[in-house]
Amino acid sequence: MGAPTVTTVFDPSAVHRLEADTQSEPFVRTLVGTYQRMLAPRVDRLVDAVLTSDSEQALDAALSLRVSSIMTGATELAEIATFVVEDLRNHDLPAARSQALLLPAAALRTREALDRYFGAPAAEPAAQESTDSIR
Repeated sequence: MGAPTVTTVFDPSAVHRLEADTQSEPFVRTLVGTYQRMLAPRVDRLVDAVLTSDSEQALDAALSLRVSSIMTGATELAEIATFVVEDLRNHDLPAARSQALLLPAAALRTREALDRYFGAPAAEPAAQESTDSIR
């Protein structure tokens, strides 16, 4: 699989669709805040899984990252996660590793884009983070 050819890091139209579907901007802001808080652990989990050759965990982590990224408009991360999923399904762990190693820098760009669009997320109590329903 080749390198991602994304033209944008973040597409706000996904957020607009979600706001229209839910008719709740506060809900969407909370969802995006949860996504931002969980982004680094998601990326770390995926990178760790491919580096330790745990294809099952890597696939689970890649699917989680892909779905949550699509939902929040994080197009670059969604595309890379899609490549990882395809590589894993093709049993091409070296290619999956290569793609997964692109994720930390892409996650940083995504956080910056989301912060610019929404403003920095508000800090929440640590106890709430452990009960988040989005993986």
